[in-house]
Amino acid sequence: MKKIITFDKLFVSSESYNVCFNEVFSPGVNVISGRNTSGKSSLIQSLLFAFGVNDVKESLDEILFYQPTFRVDFRIKADDSFLAYSIVRDPKSIYVKEPSGKVIPFHGVNADNSVEHIKLKDYIRDLVGFSLILEQKGELKSAPLESMFLPYYISQSVGWVYLRESFSNLQYYKGFKDDYLDYYLGINNNFDRVEHRNLTKEKDKLSNDISNLNRYSRKAEFQFSNLVDEAFGEEAEEYIEKYIQKSKFLEEERNTYIRLCNELSLLQNHHKILKRTKKNIKRQNYNDVDRCPACTQVLSYSLEGLYSHYQKYNDTVELESHITQKLVDKQSSINSSKKKMTKITKDISDNYGVLLEKNVDGVTFSQWVENKANITLYKKMQDDIQSSKTKLDKVKTSLASMVTQQETLSERFKKEKAFKKIFASYTKQLGLKPLNDSRYLDLYKIHSFPRQGVELHKTVMAYHFALNAMIGKSDTAHRFPFLLDAILKEDIDETNLENILSFVGNNLPRDTQTFVSMSEHVKDSDQEELEVKPIERVRVKDVIESYFPESSKLFYIGNGKIERGFLSQSLDDYQEIYEETIDITAI
Repeated sequence: MKKIITFDKLFVSSESYNVCFNEVFSPGVNVISGRNTSGKSSLIQSLLFAFGVNDVKESLDEILFYQPTFRVDFRIKADDSFLAYSIVRDPKSIYVKEPSGKVIPFHGVNADNSVEHIKLKDYIRDLVGFSLILEQKGELKSAPLESMFLPYYISQSVGWVYLRESFSNLQYYKGFKDDYLDYYLGINNNFDRVEHRNLTKEKDKLSNDISNLNRYSRKAEFQFSNLVDEAFGEEAEEYIEKYIQKSKFLEEERNTYIRLCNELSLLQNHHKILKRTKKNIKRQNYNDVDRCPACTQVLSYSLEGLYSHYQKYNDTVELESHITQKLVDKQSSINSSKKKMTKITKDISDNYGVLLEKNVDGVTFSQWVENKANITLYKKMQDDIQSSKTKLDKVKTSLASMVTQQETLSERFKKEKAFKKIFASYTKQLGLKPLNDSRYLDLYKIHSFPRQGVELHKTVMAYHFALNAMIGKSDTAHRFPFLLDAILKEDIDETNLENILSFVGNNLPRDTQTFVSMSEHVKDSDQEELEVKPIERVRVKDVIESYFPESSKLFYIGNGKIERGFLSQSLDDYQEIYEETIDITAI
């Protein structure tokens, strides 16, 4: 469902500096004027910034110095009904007031990759019905907020020279131009583009896997392996079975040997400690002088003490004798285990060595083992090929049930034909020579135009107006106001000036709101007329009366008299809307 967004009001306030900007907009044409560097571009960029578009942050640097709060009141039209919203952005957060009065906050939105900005992006996308998906680093992601405004915003800095570059970094999305144009022109809008892209990737991967496996399985060693596979027959199979059994016995005996060696090591340490203990007990005196070597207790001279002393000594001697016998037994077990390991190892070596030397029809056993591994790998590759083919057939079937690439190209061709007709009409209205090369006429091929100066300015203008008209006709994508920043160039002559103003006035979109910015040059009265360029004689009021609809609204930044006059109104005069704005953020 197409949604149309209309901006009703912009209020930008700085409590710290007690200044603000406040303006109520017309639902039709809004003409922004003032001196050069007065803040006309800042007004348009403030509308974008309030919605979370961080790409314009650098351009608003002078305004952001005031730590301002931005508020935009706007309406969304869908199914002939209007819903009123307010969006407020302070230095770190964005608040959206819904028609019900509920306020949705987003804290920490100054970085595009922050969690809160991603939540904001998803909320705004859902609010205006924007569902464009783009590919970045091999992943499909929801398009950034900048692309939501891109066809409707022509920036003063680059918008009249380069196409699709009013915002930076969008060109880093893979296939951006095609996906962007498809979306806004209503192509492939009714099928799952994410699923289509994933299935296409899987189809390419499976096809490559099958090709690589087929190529690898045709190597000479795999063909040779098939020829010599049965040269050793039952003899090899029987040997391998016995070899596995003996290897198992050898592994078990090795584990036994290691365990016995560990036990011997423990007994040796125990025996060493007993000998030291016996030596220490024998030297102890029971004369209330010696102390226990372990607990430092004085050894008293008593009958009980003497009995205990000799009892411990006798126990130690007996335990030492027991441990000594265990050492002998354990060493014997280790020697037996070692002999078993040696015997099994020799048996394996003797038997295996005989078979290794055996030759059947020129093929040795070691070659046969290698070939057997190759055959196992070859069979595994054949199984993988068959499995991949089965999956590939399913993927192709799924793709066949979706919109095909050929159908997409057919739809693009139809849109290009319609665009070319509108574009040619607009370039003719602007007094331009017709372009004949398809690179500059076919919408999906156009990257730039082979012109410069005023001619380039007019050609790009015809392109933007034609694309906007095409989007309006597609009746699928959302519609934002048409934001035209600085439609006139400094070096324009009088004929081209009238030509451009007439074209803009006659071809403004009828279904959406429009913002047009134009400078009004005021020179000193004593300056010679010969030095004044045609553009410097422009009076915006006269332009509106001559070229724009009667309902057009004109407002001046800084009353048309001062530079950097965007924040030149006193906040004291707008306390009511200021308090309303603060109430929205006070949740």
